Amino acid sequence: MKLTAFAILISLTALAESAPTITTNFLASSLFFDPAGNTGFVTVIRQTDPVSLATTTSLFYSFCVETTAALCQQGNGVIPDLSLRGQVRPNSSPNNVLTLLADTNAPGFTNEICQSEDGFPFNCVPATGGIVSASFMKTDAFDETIDNTDLIRRQHKKTGSRFDITQQFSAQMTGTVLGVTANTQSISGIISFETLQQAGEDAPQAEAMSSGLTRILASQGRAGLAVLRKVAK
Repeated sequence: MKLTAFAILISLTALAESAPTITTNFLASSLFFDPAGNTGFVTVIRQTDPVSLATTTSLFYSFCVETTAALCQQGNGVIPDLSLRGQVRPNSSPNNVLTLLADTNAPGFTNEICQSEDGFPFNCVPATGGIVSASFMKTDAFDETIDNTDLIRRQHKKTGSRFDITQQFSAQMTGTVLGVTANTQSISGIISFETLQQAGEDAPQAEAMSSGLTRILASQGRAGLAVLRKVAK
């Protein structure tokens, strides 16, 4: 009995003293109009795996958010990290620009032609992709900070912690999607930056999408939900 109690004490002490893991994730997203007035979106996400600390950059695009066309195109996949350049800092300075240049014909990227109803594509078939070239510039129109804290205690001792700070800023996107000029003159996009610190019983676990970015996407209407549906597959 004493040995068991001692083992539990050692275990709790180890949890309490474990060094935190700090990771950062960010997202840039914007709706756009094509020349026919149909609504699409571009979303690019860079996440750091909290276990391996490897980074992954994913691109999602769609012309299917709102369309009167019989068919529309969408695509998603992992792109090289070098396809997304620039920095996003967790402050309200507008001097942050992300530049995206990706070829969606690259192996492993999915491009589809679909029918669409109320923003939900169906009857999709493989399609030819193209170049997505866009810049996201932070603006000072809007910014928000979402702070979440989770602390675990056992026998009055802290054995786990999770601090999740997500900051989002308004942004203006310019560029082309598969050769189509993205009209964003009356549309504000977003840039989000998440800092996640975990330790002890809240130690990092692999997840398809971090909780902070999931909340941001869920608030972005059809475009954000389209991304979450793809991530969940």
